Amino acid sequence: MRTVSEAAQQIETALKTVDKLRLYQLDDDDIDPPGLVLGPPQLTWDGYGPAPTTATFLVFLVVAVDERALERLWQFVGPVAAALDTVQDAVVQSADPGAYPAGSQNLPCYSLSVEVSL
Repeated sequence: MRTVSEAAQQIETALKTVDKLRLYQLDDDDIDPPGLVLGPPQLTWDGYGPAPTTATFLVFLVVAVDERALERLWQFVGPVAAALDTVQDAVVQSADPGAYPAGSQNLPCYSLSVEVSL
């Protein structure tokens, strides 16, 4: 068993291995894309007890707004998913397209849903 904090640290460690992507904190407004942001997890309790049993994290893959935005998202989503697959008991469930609010701009992104057993 691990805590939510331990799972987040393991995910951050894995994300830091992806070439050409920087890991930013959730409250960073000054994002210089391409980059990654780890969001807070949805927690699930599968029985009695005070501790959650599953955490589903959102990992935002963020790129610059330009004519190559889609190409960059497609270029990086595979390596990001591969890095997340190295985390024990973690599964990438989906990558949903969207826009990530960074300061005064909305940046193109994939929001990867990553389920982790605790």
